[in-house]
Amino acid sequence: MAFPYIFHSNFEQGNNSEWDSETDTSAQMDFPHFTKLADTAWPTAVPYSGAYCMRTTLSGGTADAVLIEGDIDVADNTDRYVSFKMWFSPTFTATADDTVNVLELLASSTVEATLGFRVVAATDVINLGVGEVAPTVFSSVALKRGVWYTVEMEVILDESSEDNGTVNLFVTEEKDFPASSTAAATVGDLDQGGVTTSKFGVQAHLATTTGTILFDDFKFDDGRLHAELERPVTRWDKEISKTAHVFVGAGQIDDIILIPGAAADCTLKIYDTNAADSTDGSTSVAEVANTTASVPVNESNTSIRVKRGAYVVLGGTAPRARIRFSHTNGHGSVSMVKQLGKGVREA
Repeated sequence: MAFPYIFHSNFEQGNNSEWDSETDTSAQMDFPHFTKLADTAWPTAVPYSGAYCMRTTLSGGTADAVLIEGDIDVADNTDRYVSFKMWFSPTFTATADDTVNVLELLASSTVEATLGFRVVAATDVINLGVGEVAPTVFSSVALKRGVWYTVEMEVILDESSEDNGTVNLFVTEEKDFPASSTAAATVGDLDQGGVTTSKFGVQAHLATTTGTILFDDFKFDDGRLHAELERPVTRWDKEISKTAHVFVGAGQIDDIILIPGAAADCTLKIYDTNAADSTDGSTSVAEVANTTASVPVNESNTSIRVKRGAYVVLGGTAPRARIRFSHTNGHGSVSMVKQLGKGVREA
């Protein structure tokens, strides 16, 4: 896995601005703040990380709701990996068997690899699967509703006319680590063209399939990305590679390490906000800049307190940062984030 990622979307701007475009004619997609999710009756409805995530709400229509990105492309005879987080609401159901495309990799307008899920009406079971035009091989893992999963897809595009393309699926429940090295589903012997663009969301679903799906932390790269634990109970620190909310709510920042990329132009700024707002200078609480390329910089001499959240804005060429924090009321468990969301506003 090379760094930086070829494409990364954490939805922490609260919109679709990380993607090239959006198609959503029936308004089934949005990017809710954790306080909006706290208004739902579902106890585990929180972003996987940070303050925002992507949401699709199927309410009886059949129109696609997708984000489109040209940087998610794959050349012939090339291996690429996708990873994202996925959560189904407790009310997600279908009255007829349905197979839904979530991620499509396309050569122009032709689908060359896909990841999606099926809902079996008689058993009310949801399984993830992979295929070429639509999922045809499914994992035996029956997904739990109200639980976050790391979903990974490996795409090995075939070489010219060899017809040896392969798509592998890996599924990891949030509590399960490490992620399995064995694919949960595989489809092979595919005849594919070079992928030029991709679509991510819900596609080709029936009107009889209804409910909410949350998505978070989408990554695309040249090596497997694996699952990581967002809320460890023994250590609170987080490495980020793009602007993000490290945590929401009140807390204490104990250490800041900026790891610059190939150029000595990397910056890190922390704002006391949970609303992805860096325009109000009064909320700025810390700033770090590197002076030497590819050398970690640690300029945090004292702990920093925030009241609303720690919004970390990274700038420059391929920066990374590690933030160590403590004494927060919005990290450590889903229930903490949910409870916080009921008592605060987006600010």
